[in-house]
Amino acid sequence: MTPSSPSSSYRTLASFSRIQLLYFLQQRGTMTVGDLAEATGLHHNTAREHLQRLIGDGFVTCHPENKDSKGRPRMLYSAAAGPNHVDGSIRAAKAEAADRHGDQVRRMLRVEAVIHSPLQRQLDALDDHLDESGFDARLEIDGADGNRVHLHECPYSEMVKAHPEVCRVHFGLLKTLLERTEGPLSADALHPLVELNTCTLDLHRSDADPGVETGAEQTAPERLKPAIIYHGVSGL
Repeated sequence: MTPSSPSSSYRTLASFSRIQLLYFLQQRGTMTVGDLAEATGLHHNTAREHLQRLIGDGFVTCHPENKDSKGRPRMLYSAAAGPNHVDGSIRAAKAEAADRHGDQVRRMLRVEAVIHSPLQRQLDALDDHLDESGFDARLEIDGADGNRVHLHECPYSEMVKAHPEVCRVHFGLLKTLLERTEGPLSADALHPLVELNTCTLDLHRSDADPGVETGAEQTAPERLKPAIIYHGVSGL
């Protein structure tokens, strides 16, 4: 599933500076460019350029600060999270593209019926994201070990050795991806480098009504709880 040429998402996430920005946004919530520059040690202009790249790939959102006083409002940045049904948004476009790509693949493989379901929509989105991010992934749904994704040939393994927080950022992206596609799957835990260049993502499959917005009843502190990540002994 590894792309023949680097995708936009892969090139974006291959920068540790952008990973740092995502890490602080995932952990701290909404921040200004000044907050992020101070946290990462980046120059304001450099941080702003990286943020624009993250916004362009749908990983970060921004909006002006609400204020009553005169003057230009500050821009507030957040890690993209929760369902997004806004027509024309980058995340909505990515979800639609994943649906189309999944349907095309099933038709090429002569699958008799193209299944449109919340589960299939999530699997298409997950497969598309991992492909765009440079992973060679194998999904196991209802397998002997439950629901899992085996991530082979991690393209970020060298970065992870020096900066383990990279795995936390990727887990946060996968967790958010499944939440915003609104289906029965959620990300439970990431096991980085359990084997050479191989990680495992544990998925939970719920029988709850997939039409309910998965993030609707969560409070901000709940969404910002630390990710569940178990570090393996190989490569770290």
